[in-house]
Order: sequence, then structure tokens, then C-alpha cells
Amino acid sequence: MGQPYDPGRYGPGNPYEPGPYGPPGGYPPPPPRKDRTGMRLWGKILTAVGIVILVASLAIGVALAVGGISQVVDQADQAFVVDPTGEQNYDAGDTFALFTPESSAGEPSCEITGPAAPERTSEVTTEFTYDGTQVKSFESFEVKEPGTYSFICSERVVVASIDLGGIFSGVGGVLLAVFGGGFGAVLLLIGIVLWVIAGRKPRTA
Repeated sequence: MGQPYDPGRYGPGNPYEPGPYGPPGGYPPPPPRKDRTGMRLWGKILTAVGIVILVASLAIGVALAVGGISQVVDQADQAFVVDPTGEQNYDAGDTFALFTPESSAGEPSCEITGPAAPERTSEVTTEFTYDGTQVKSFESFEVKEPGTYSFICSERVVVASIDLGGIFSGVGGVLLAVFGGGFGAVLLLIGIVLWVIAGRKPRTA
């Protein structure tokens, strides 16, 4: 014998009635998982690019800095003292600078004579250690005519040939290592963060 019809057993509002949320039980389906493929791809790209920039900047920057510094260090071997006079042979195109102790309060005055007046170059400050004393440049010149040049200075001055290319190479190498390496490190960090976020599983309620 069949069960009597109960109008409250079926119909809207009955917890056993299949409704818009699927099977009996009434819980909505979990939200679809976000597609993080693009984020993961960008994370990998930025990580790879950051590593390349970081390694290249450090390697090239250190090489340039070491090469430039080694050329500046060679100044000590080519330097001579003007106290108060001195002379040196130069070829056309040679460059030299006048140095005083780093602790010096002022700049000596020097008179330079030779086959032709040397031309003042752009002011590039360089330093090195000479005879146990740290000296810094206060004037630099380029020789236009080869020959012997005489120096007369009001105070003791160290004169040394300089390689402007080596100085710029050393400074540029340091800047490249610092700023290029820093930029690469930032890209690397961003890439790792994106990669980690893309790989995380969404939280379930």
C-alpha cells in the first residue's frame, strides 16, 4: 500500500527537494579556480631576466672597475715630484695631472713650459697613494706637441700621467655593478613573488 500524499514533503523550501544548488544538501558549488597561467609565465620571465641582468651587471661591472683601477694604480710608477721644479718627456696626445696631498688646504700654482702649451682637459678628479701619502688631482692637461716639458710650482706637487679612459672605465664599472645589479635583483624578486603567488592553492570556505 502506497504512502499517503504529503504536500509538505516535496516542493520549494523542502531541504530534500533538489533545488538550484544541485543535489540535496543545499550547498553551492565552490567558485571556479582562477587561471593564473599568465602570472606564472610572467613570474618565470622576470625571474630569468633578473638573473641574467644581475649576473651580467656584476661580471661586466667588476671587470671594468678592476681594469680601470689597475690603470689608475699604475700612476704611482709613472709619477714624479716637482719641488719646486721638474721636467718630463711627453708624446702628443699624452695626458697628465697635477696632484697634491688630500689633506692640503689649497691648490699650488704651477707654470708649465714646453714645445707648446698643454691644453687643460675636463676636470676629472682622481686619487692614488704616492710614497705613503694619498694625493688627489687638481688640474689635468693634454699634450699637443711632443717634447720635454718643464714644471715650476709654488709648492710640492706630484705629476703623473693619467688614462682618462681607465678612470671612466673604473667609475662606470662600479656604477654598472651597483645599479645594474640592483635592477636585476629587483626583477628577480618580483618574478619569484609572482611565481609563488601563482602556485598557491586558493583557500576553500
